[in-house]
Amino acid sequence: MPIYPRMDNDPQIENQYLRRQLQSLLAEARHNEEKMRRFDRLERRLIGTRSLAELIRILLQEYKAAFDLDAVTLALSDPEYESARILEAESKGGAETVGLILLESPDILEKLYGATTTPFLGAYNPTQHADLLKSAPCNTASVALLPLMRQGELIGSLNLGSCEEGRFTADSGTDFLERLAAIVAICLENALNHERLKLVGLTDPLTGINNRRYFDHRCLEEITHARRHGLPLACMFLDVDKFKRVNDTLGHQAGDEVLRKVAALVRSQLRASDIIARYGGEEFVVLLPQTGSPHAADIAERIRAAIAAQPFQPLPDVTLPITISIGLAMLPGENAEKEAGVLAAKLIASADEALYRAKENGRNRVVSA
Repeated sequence: MPIYPRMDNDPQIENQYLRRQLQSLLAEARHNEEKMRRFDRLERRLIGTRSLAELIRILLQEYKAAFDLDAVTLALSDPEYESARILEAESKGGAETVGLILLESPDILEKLYGATTTPFLGAYNPTQHADLLKSAPCNTASVALLPLMRQGELIGSLNLGSCEEGRFTADSGTDFLERLAAIVAICLENALNHERLKLVGLTDPLTGINNRRYFDHRCLEEITHARRHGLPLACMFLDVDKFKRVNDTLGHQAGDEVLRKVAALVRSQLRASDIIARYGGEEFVVLLPQTGSPHAADIAERIRAAIAAQPFQPLPDVTLPITISIGLAMLPGENAEKEAGVLAAKLIASADEALYRAKENGRNRVVSA
């Protein structure tokens, strides 16, 4: 029972006390109302975004500021590296997101939550919680760990940390946090589905790498960026030597297997920021941002040598050598046309012409424009 001060039957003192109590309740109500407004605004932004990177940024940065938290982290189960690849592509190989934890195995989450699907609120335990709050301040005192569930599956955990012991306690209500967890889980699933749909339209179904539509778009972006910042940009055209002979003698199934393996080998020699695409048939194209001519030539030679050294087995009982020819070109210098579309056409044409010379000069070689 609350303890009230002695009023001594003085109506004036009692009225003053009740007035202070009312003002305190009204202030708390206004505070809660403003908190709900902030939550509603952020909730609408979460629901409206289709970008996985933007969704994560809102959670890790704006929620932390809006609700005066000392730490916010997001752990996602990512055994197939799907989220990692999507975020890497969106950031174009940029810095990692502070507070995001991508888990190759869901074991940490399953061990923490067990069979429960309700949030955990209580004291911070470094032994149990450190893996999920790696970026939290060293004086973190209390945490709220929210399991993210979709279709009965634990897909992640949203983790809130505070340096105040009383911020999150076991006897606190969890309705608000459970609603937040449900919304975040749905938004994550929607963002991933949206990214998957985008990838379907920009991915070559045979090799799993980007298609020409994606390359044409990214080529304009990279040229604009390179010209704005005065950076070099290299383009490689790659063509499988005598590929028609593989199709004619072993069939299209064997030819498809050769293309898949060539694409995988080329991609394995590139950085995360490089762009590879299937341009058509047995032709591939690669953009090397921030790469000068000597370094680009080294990369092209390394790719050529890796494929020449690799035995291909397109059918169970068939092993054959495969080689590629590569044409290399650099983005024109400062005095060239400023129109990105014109520069893209010239860059690709130069690399294609260099590829033609590589073929004419005996194949299995790199020729620079």
